[in-house]
Amino acid sequence: MLTLTGLQARAEPVQIRHDGRTLNADLTVPQGGDVRDGLVVLVHGTLMHGRMEIMAALQKALAERGVGSLAITLSLGIDDRRGPYDCATPHRHMLDATAGEIGAWTRWARERGAARVDLAGHSRGGAQAAYAAATGAVPDIRRLLLIAPATFDAAAVATGYEKTFGLPLAPLLAGAAGFAATPDALLRPIGFLSCRDAAVAPRTFIDTYTVPERHDTPTLLARVSQPALVVVAGNDEVVRGLDRVQAVPGRVRVVNVDGADHQFRDLYGDDLADAVAAFVKE
Repeated sequence: MLTLTGLQARAEPVQIRHDGRTLNADLTVPQGGDVRDGLVVLVHGTLMHGRMEIMAALQKALAERGVGSLAITLSLGIDDRRGPYDCATPHRHMLDATAGEIGAWTRWARERGAARVDLAGHSRGGAQAAYAAATGAVPDIRRLLLIAPATFDAAAVATGYEKTFGLPLAPLLAGAAGFAATPDALLRPIGFLSCRDAAVAPRTFIDTYTVPERHDTPTLLARVSQPALVVVAGNDEVVRGLDRVQAVPGRVRVVNVDGADHQFRDLYGDDLADAVAAFVKE
């Protein structure tokens, strides 16, 4: 284990304005450290936030290893969003807007003098980070770190949707397509991500459940130019299909944390932090 004892974290909230909204993040640097030493920008998973358990634990563990980090909270279309997304709030968020916010935070780090800016994401946030890198939304990052990142297989997504919500996905997508051009339209009540009775803009529903090349980490990695690390949870109960990620010398590295669940709980969090810190420090 690569822990540097005696390095206590110094944490503070950060806000920026982007696209008419206030965005929130939590900055953590080792005691005596500074943003200028470099930062890892962390992107959380589905409908969560920058202070969720895995983000908070990873920030603390990275600081103990001498690595500063910025855990962002995606707005998902909500001004000054904090905490988990409320399923009662209509969903209007789009992947391209998410990539734009990630880019705004990496620019913030560069503008504050960060010597290096690396981008990391967990679960859906991992796929979103990969999308941001693949589409050029974050040209200022040095390395990409994907932690149990999401995959997308259309057949599996359709099967999972029907199993979770009791309705076939294809007719719902067809119905949503008929209203996609109506700005204020909402599908309700409808199952969406982890929300059972949600109100969702048709274009958001379509954006989330179609176009695998926008959501599938193995596919996106082929379009990423930065060196990338993929950390696989050996006992992942959420993400499947990361066996499709192929290690490419000098470009893509794969680390498997045997026994870890999707959230890298307990001592597996140390294994995760070791892998991330080692990759950042190379």
